[in-house]
Amino acid sequence: MNTYKRIIVKIGTKVLSKEDKTLDEEFLKSLVKQVVELRKKDIQVVLVTSGAVGAGKSILSLQDIKSEVVQKQIFAAVGQVKLMNIYSELFGRYDYHCAQVLVTKEDFRDENHYLNMQNCFEGLLLDGVIPIVNENDVVATIELMFTDNDELAGLITKQLKSDSLIILSSVDGILDNTGDTVSEVNSSNIDVVAGYINPDKSTGGRGGMTSKFRAAKELSEKGIPVFIVNGKRKDVLLDILKGQKTGTHFIVQTLA
Repeated sequence: MNTYKRIIVKIGTKVLSKEDKTLDEEFLKSLVKQVVELRKKDIQVVLVTSGAVGAGKSILSLQDIKSEVVQKQIFAAVGQVKLMNIYSELFGRYDYHCAQVLVTKEDFRDENHYLNMQNCFEGLLLDGVIPIVNENDVVATIELMFTDNDELAGLITKQLKSDSLIILSSVDGILDNTGDTVSEVNSSNIDVVAGYINPDKSTGGRGGMTSKFRAAKELSEKGIPVFIVNGKRKDVLLDILKGQKTGTHFIVQTLA
């Protein structure tokens, strides 16, 4: 087992969803079970989760509301309740508590907000609670929205001085021009790997591999390793913390 004591796990929309765009509750069961195993090993875990808007879409149709902004706000407001209820029920099976933390980009720009949020996280982790973070889409304006939850996860990783960020994706990591997974990104090949990235956007989400690469590059340059892995792979979190090779590993960069 690696010596990580605090990790951030980011879960993308496509990982959380089945092909019909509804929540994949079997995946959530597996994820929660893995987090509980890590907590038993005294590893603190913060989850940065997508999925609220998708969960809301599975409940409401909103055919009479024409504004896409208002639709998204309503989907997020309703879907966040459903998503957190599922997380709460699943963690409760193992006698663990989770907490909802909704943030906006402004919280990272205002010193008081930033410190209050940091203190809240530290208090939750100290008490053994699993923080579950999402952007507050209900009140976030276009100008103050995160690029995606990869950006949010990166900010929280730095804020909490975490030992690693693990990004759960719908693919096996970064693929090279032949379709093989790039197993390691370091200071000697990072520019080459950047050329493999297509400016795509994930269906159902705002991100894509571009944002994952950007977040991973910035963190690795600051001394924090990052993993981009297939979230659907069985026990992938446990395998990473055991030191097994999976997905794409951004090792700490040595800058010239």
